[in-house]
Amino acid sequence: MKATFVNILRGVTLFLLFFAGVGGYMIYENTLSPWWIPVGIALMIAAITSPFYKKWGWLTAYKSKTVNLLCHLIGMGSLGYALFLAGNYGLADPSSTYEEEVVVQQKFQKTHKKTRRVGRRRVVADGERKNYYLQVTFKNGMEKEIPVSLSVYNKTRTGGTKTFTFQRGFFGFPVIRRKGTGLLCQSESVHENLSR
Repeated sequence: MKATFVNILRGVTLFLLFFAGVGGYMIYENTLSPWWIPVGIALMIAAITSPFYKKWGWLTAYKSKTVNLLCHLIGMGSLGYALFLAGNYGLADPSSTYEEEVVVQQKFQKTHKKTRRVGRRRVVADGERKNYYLQVTFKNGMEKEIPVSLSVYNKTRTGGTKTFTFQRGFFGFPVIRRKGTGLLCQSESVHENLSR
């Protein structure tokens, strides 16, 4: 009974760490920050908490220092990455809302295969899922791929402009807000906001 509970706890912990990493990346897609800043902060959190790496032995079921330290770096790194970006996004200042016009350099879509489970051990293909992106350039020269809804994607032309709405994030990095039908949601330049 105890072994079953520990295995369930291991599975739930791995799922939550995976979810933290994926969720952090999804928030990053709507945050104007160089990629290395949240990654650097995540690694710093993992390094600071590294003296506790032995605590991961219950999850890995190994006494190996290398395995547990690697597990600690990945686990705490994912958690730190997600918490930093979620804090910046979730605690953004609504009074700092501003708009900026960006130039659309390119629009493209990514296709992913969907699967579904039939039975305990069998997974079959179940169609495709498409994600839509705009590659845009901001006034300060920064380029970023932004995920958008199908309606925004269809109304956008390459070389055209779009008005995005931003808020200043809790840690100072502007975050993109979405409103209504999905047009990116606020009026100073991003460069000015990043330099504050």
